[in-house]
Amino acid sequence: MDAYTSREPGAAWTPPGQNVEVSNIFRQITSILRRRWLMIATIILVIFGAALVTAMMLTPKYEAVVRIKIDPSPGAAMGQMSEQTSFPDQAIVDTEVTVMQSLDVARSVVRKLGLERDPEFSRGLQPLASNAPRAAVDARRDQVATAVLGATTAKREKATYIVELTTASEDPVKAARIANTFASQYIEASLGRRSGTAEKQAGYLQEQLKTLSQQATAADAQLTEYRARAGVIGSGGGASTLTDQQIAPLAMQFATAQSEAAAAAAKIRSAQTQIGAGGIGGVSAVLNSDVIRNLRAQRAVLQQEQGEVMTRYGPKHPETLKITQQLTDIDNQINEEAKRIIAGLGADGGSASARAQSLASDLGKLRAQQARDTRSSAMADTYQRQADSAQAAYNRLAEKAQASSQAASSSIALAQIIEDAVAPTTPSKPNKKLLLAVGLLGAIAAALGAVAILEIVNTGIMSVTDVQNLGLQSLATVPRLSKSQREGGEAPADLIYSKPVGSYAEAYRTVRSSLILGHQNVARVITIASTLPDEGKTTATLSLARVMALAGERTIAIDCDLRRAGLTKAVGLVSEHGLIEVLRGEVTLESAIKRDPSTTLDVLPLAGEVFSPEDMFSGDAMPNLLAKLRERYDHIILDTPPLLGVADARSLAVMSDAVAMVIKWNATPRNAVRAALEMLRHDEANLVGAILSMVDRSTEAYGALYYSQKYTNYYKESA
Repeated sequence: MDAYTSREPGAAWTPPGQNVEVSNIFRQITSILRRRWLMIATIILVIFGAALVTAMMLTPKYEAVVRIKIDPSPGAAMGQMSEQTSFPDQAIVDTEVTVMQSLDVARSVVRKLGLERDPEFSRGLQPLASNAPRAAVDARRDQVATAVLGATTAKREKATYIVELTTASEDPVKAARIANTFASQYIEASLGRRSGTAEKQAGYLQEQLKTLSQQATAADAQLTEYRARAGVIGSGGGASTLTDQQIAPLAMQFATAQSEAAAAAAKIRSAQTQIGAGGIGGVSAVLNSDVIRNLRAQRAVLQQEQGEVMTRYGPKHPETLKITQQLTDIDNQINEEAKRIIAGLGADGGSASARAQSLASDLGKLRAQQARDTRSSAMADTYQRQADSAQAAYNRLAEKAQASSQAASSSIALAQIIEDAVAPTTPSKPNKKLLLAVGLLGAIAAALGAVAILEIVNTGIMSVTDVQNLGLQSLATVPRLSKSQREGGEAPADLIYSKPVGSYAEAYRTVRSSLILGHQNVARVITIASTLPDEGKTTATLSLARVMALAGERTIAIDCDLRRAGLTKAVGLVSEHGLIEVLRGEVTLESAIKRDPSTTLDVLPLAGEVFSPEDMFSGDAMPNLLAKLRERYDHIILDTPPLLGVADARSLAVMSDAVAMVIKWNATPRNAVRAALEMLRHDEANLVGAILSMVDRSTEAYGALYYSQKYTNYYKESA
C-alpha cells in the first residue's frame, strides 16, 4: 500500500514520461484482465463450445468443379472459336456467369438427372403423388431447381474468360454429375437462345434499315439546300459565312483608326496644356520642329552680334537697328511656324476621328449581318447533326443486321468445357479448423468487448488516484478476503486478533497511524461514515476499534446506526439497554457499556433496531455523552448510518474530531461520493480521508502485480 502510493504523481522519483504512461496502461489492462478473468473465461468457453458443437453437427459437403471458357469475340458469332489476346470484357463474362445460374438452366438439370425426388434437394417438401397434376409437378421441380441453384456457384477466374462452376453435395459423385450437367445444359441453352433470337432480329433489322436509309438521304438533301440558301461555308465547328471573312480585317482597321485618333487627341490636349503653361513656344511639337530649331539657331547668332554692335556703337547706330529688325523678323517667323504646327495637330486629330467613326459605322453593319448569319450557321449545324445521326444509326443497324444474319446460320456455342468435374475425395465444408479458429477469436473478442463495456460504464472508485481526485487523502486500502482467507467462516473483523500481523489487520493499523500521527491534535472522537449501505462501514468501525484496543489504548465503539444496529450484531452482543436508553436517561452509562468478547474493546450497543421519527442526536444528550466518554477513553469510534440515506450521520460527523469515509472499491459511484462529501464540507465536518474497502489484491488500488505479490509473501511469512 505504502509502496504503491509512493509511486503516485508527485512522488520523489518517476521514470521517463513515455515509459510511465505505457507502464500505467499495461498495469491497468493487466489489472482489469485479472479482475474479470472469470467472466472472460465463461464467455470464451460458452461461445467456443457453441462453435465446437456446431462444427461437429454440420453435415460434410463435397464440391465438384467444372471449368468453362467463354468466347465473346466476333468470330464466335460466325462459328469461329478464337484465342483472346486483349483484356477480357468483364460485362460479357459476368452476364454469362449469371445465365449459368439461371432457374431455366437449373430446371433442365433437374429434369435430365431426375432430381425431383432426391432427398438432399427435396428435403422439407411434401411427397408428390404419382398422379399429381402437371402444375404441381412443375412447382415441385422449381422448388428442387431452386435448392440445386443454392448449392451451385459460378465465378470468373481473375481477369480471364475462364469460369469455374462449382456444385456442393453430400455425395461426391452426385456433385460431379450435377456440375457437368449444369455446364452442358448451359451450353445447349445458350446455343438455342442465340440462334432463335438471331433469326428474329435479322428480319426485323432489315426492315429498319430501309427506313433509316430514307431518313439519312432526306437529312443530307435538307442540309445541302439550307447551306446554299444561307451562304454557310464549311460544316460543324469550322462553319463560317462571307460576313465572317469580311469582319476580321475591318475590325483590325477600326482598332488601328481608334488608336491613331486617340493619339492625335492626346497630342492636342498636351499642346493645349503646354500653351496654357508657357506659351505656344513651349509646345513639344513646336520644340521638336526642325524649322523652329533652325530659326532659333539663327536668332541666337543675331543676338550675339547685337550685343557686340551695341557695345561698340550704341543702341541707335544703324547697324544695331538693322540687327534688331532682323531679330523681330525671325520671331515673327517662329510664331507663324508654331501656329501652323498647332493647326496641323488639330487637322490630324479631326481626320483620325472621322476615319474611326466611318470604320465603326461599317463594322456595326457587318456585326448586325453576322448575328443573322450566326443563327443561320446554328440552324445549319442542327441539320448537320441530324444528317450525321441518321447516317450513324444506319451504319450501326447495318452492322447488327450483318452480325445477326451470321449468328442465325452459326451452330457454334459461345462457350466450351475445358475441364470436366470429377468426384472429390475429401469434403470441402465445413472447414472445422477455420470454424473453430473463428469461434475462438470471436469468443475472445466478445469477452474483451464485454469487459471493455463494463469498464466504460463503471463509475466506481478504482484506485488511490481516484480517491485523491475527489479531494480526499487515502488512509488505507483494505483487501477483499476470500473464504479461504477466513478460516471457519470468521468475520473479517475477527482477523484483527486471529491474524494480527496479516494484511487485513495491517491495513487498519495504517488507518490508526494516519489518524493519530497525521494530525497535530490526536483524534479522540472518530466517525466512520459511508455514502451508501453495504460498503463495509460497520466492519471498518469494529476493525479499527479492535486495532486501537490491542494497541493498549482505551477505546470504545458506539453503535449509532439506529435502524440496523450493525455493530451490535457484528460483536455478537444482546443487551436490554443501550445507546438510546442512555441518551433518554433511562439507564446509566456504566450499565449500558459492554465488553468485546475477543478484546479489551468496550462497546456501547443498541438494545434493538429503532425506527422512530425522533432525532436522537440533535439535542445536548449526545454531546454530553461524548464529553463524559472523552474523560474515560483515548478513542471513541462512532458507527453511523449511510450519509445519503439518514440525517443522523451528518449530526454525528459535526460532533467528531475526525471523519473517515469508507468507500467500497469498484462499487460506490463517484457522483454519490461527491454528494456525500459536499454534505460534510457544508457542515464543516473534519473530513480526514477515505478508507478504500474490499479491494481486489491484484488491482492497482492495492499495489497491483509486483507489489501485491511482495506484500502477500511478507504477510504469510509473518502471520
